[in-house]
Parts: sequence; structure tokens; C-alpha cells
Amino acid sequence: MKTVKYAFVLLLLFSINISAEEIQSLNSLVEEALVNNPRIKASMARWEASTKRPSQEGSLPNPIIGGRIKNVSFSDITLGEDPRSDIQAFFSQEIPFPGKLSSKEKIAEEEAESQRWVSDSVTRKVVADLKEAYFDWFFVNKSIEITTKNKELLEKFVRIAEAKYEVGMGIQQDVLKAQVEVSSFIERLELLREKKGIIETKIKKILNRPLDSPLGQPEEVTKSELIQSLSDISKVASEQAPELKSSVKLIDSRNESLNLAKKQYLPDFILGATYFNRDGSNGDLDDIWQVSLGLRVPLYYWRKERFGVQEAALKVSEAKENYDSVKNNVLFVVKDNYITATTSDKLLELYKTGIIPQSSLSLESAISGYQVGNVDFLTLLDNLITLFNFELGYYEQLTEYQKALTRIEEVTGLDLVASNSTTARGSITKNDVGSERK
Repeated sequence: MKTVKYAFVLLLLFSINISAEEIQSLNSLVEEALVNNPRIKASMARWEASTKRPSQEGSLPNPIIGGRIKNVSFSDITLGEDPRSDIQAFFSQEIPFPGKLSSKEKIAEEEAESQRWVSDSVTRKVVADLKEAYFDWFFVNKSIEITTKNKELLEKFVRIAEAKYEVGMGIQQDVLKAQVEVSSFIERLELLREKKGIIETKIKKILNRPLDSPLGQPEEVTKSELIQSLSDISKVASEQAPELKSSVKLIDSRNESLNLAKKQYLPDFILGATYFNRDGSNGDLDDIWQVSLGLRVPLYYWRKERFGVQEAALKVSEAKENYDSVKNNVLFVVKDNYITATTSDKLLELYKTGIIPQSSLSLESAISGYQVGNVDFLTLLDNLITLFNFELGYYEQLTEYQKALTRIEEVTGLDLVASNSTTARGSITKNDVGSERK
């Protein structure tokens, strides 16, 4: 009997596998993505390019500078001899009606500011994608760890069942059932390794690393605190969401475009100056100069400028409707993920304080009963599988919780996911999960 009890003690001891792979913190990967991600760099370049437009739009059109020679004969050069002959140098400058250039510059400034928030939104999206992938990476690694340990434990159960069967204390059905479950765990591990490879490839893609480069292992993820209410988060989202700020600046730009379209009814000025040299250095004829002022008149306003105003007004309406759509979507994302987070939080507490401890006690009881012959092997096996599924369920809910906070972060700018995941509060440790099985 002492030998049997000793065997069961050995069965319930989990071996600790120390990975030699480098631990990758979430912070370090986020910093790497901010520096190397192509989408972030492209959006930053697009924004910086847009900041170069206001000065261009607010400047006068380039002037026309030129010269011409006028001669009154095809056979002889008449410059200096005929007063109708001359060499001309001229200058022409178009000057938009006052207010047009300032409107164009303001439009470009508002569009550049809108693009700045678009760039910020892209950056947040990339960081959120990375964090989600990181949490999935943690979950799949944790699943492999738990599955491997349970497979090893189950293999030991198989050996015990075989030993009891050989001495006539067990039945063949127990052995076969255990072997089937071991095969099922092997299948799970293969699928999990495949999923791990896909997630790691996604992370390396976001980081712009070579896809065949090593990635290491994620650090232990623990639950972040969610202390803000839904109304508080929704208020922050309405004020700080990058997409909304971009939409506001786009509305401002469209309103100024409407003002500019109305100003197109006003004429632009064309200022010209010409110098005439008539003597050809002979000194017999006086030079002449002239100054001109012309108007670019919107003569066909009923076919051009009028429709330009209508087009600009419709674009203002479009921008306002787009703002409402974006706001509704932002608030939906906040509420959807807030509900997900709070639900996962409740389930995590239930797993931690109720389901897992109870399942562990049930397994302990089944082990004790199996030792003395009061519980059959299938009951013992069922308790093991049940606890295994609950352990996976805990980490799955932890992952969903962290991912939901990440998506709220993306649209609000709040720091909800702990900057150092190993110091976040409200976590469950290895000693909490399945501690009774050691």
C-alpha cells in the first residue's frame, strides 16, 4: 500500500521546464514596433508630408517672366531705326482676391492636423494588434504547457492502469480509454504548436522581423485592473478618440473649403509690367515702360462657381455624417469590449475561487477513492480532464480580458493594460491554479 501511495505522489508532481529561450516583454515588443513597423512609418511620413502643404497653398502663384523682340521687317533689323521695333522684358503676377490664399492655407493646415490623428490612429491600431497577438501567444504557450503536463500525468495513469490490469486489479477498458485520451492530448499539442507558429509569424510581421528569425517566449501575463466605469470610458472616447479628432479636423477643413468656394465668385487680379528698349544701344529712341492690371472674372459662374459651392456644401454634410458614424462605432467598440472585459473578469474570479479549487478537490477525492477501490478509473480520468479544461478556460478568459482592454485602449488612449504585465494586480499565480494537484 505504501508503494501505491508513493506512486500517486509521484504522479501528482509536475516537472518544471525551464526554457532557455529569451523572454520577450510586451513593452520591448511595443517599442520595437513603434520604431520598425512599416505601417507606422508610412503613416508618419504621410503626415509629415501633409505639413509641407500649408505654406505652398498660402503662397502666390509663380509669376511669369519673359522677353520678346519686335521687328517691323523680314529683311532688315529695324531695332533703333524704327520706333515700332523694340526688345521687351515683361513680368506678370496673378494675385488671388484677398482671403483666398489664407483660406487655402487654413484648409491645408486642417487636413494636415486630420492626417496627424489618422497617423495616431494607425499607430494605436498596430500596437493593439501586437498586444492582441502577444496575449494569444501567451495563451497558446500556456495551453501547450498545461496540455504537456496533463499528458505526462495521464501517461503515468496509463502505466498504473496497465500495472493494475496485469495483476488482475483493473480492466482492459481502463487502459484503452486512457490510451485514447493520451492520443487526444497528442493531437491537441500538434494543433497548438501549429497555432503557435502562426501567431509568432504574425508578431514578427508586425515587428518587421524576418519571418524565420527566433522570437523567444512571452513573459507571464497577469490581469490588469479595470477601475473606470463604462460612462467614464465612453466620455473619454468621445473626447480623445483619434478617429473622432481626425473627423473633427476634416469637418473644419470642409467648412473652410465651402468658404473658399464662395470666394470664387470674386475676381482675381493679374498685375503686369513691361519694359521696352527701342534704340538697340544707339541712343536715338527713348525706352518705354508700361504697367497693366487685369481681372480674372468668374463670367460663367452659373456653370462653374455655383456648382463648386454646392459641391463644397455636400462635402461638409458628408464629413458631419462621417463624424456621427465614427462616433457611434467608437462608442460601440468601447461598450462591446467593456462588456467582454467585465464578463471575463467575473469568470476569472469564479474560476479562481470556485471552479478550479472545487475541481482540484474532486480530483483529489477521485484519486483517494481509486486507491482504495471505491472509484473506477473512468471517474478518475473524467475528473482529470475536467480540471484540465477548467485550467485552459481560466487562461482563455484572462486572454479575452486583456484583449478587450487593449481594444478599449486603441480608441480611447487610456492606459488600461499594465505597462509591465508581471506587476499588474489581480493576477492568479501558478500556485493558485491546480495547487492542490501538487
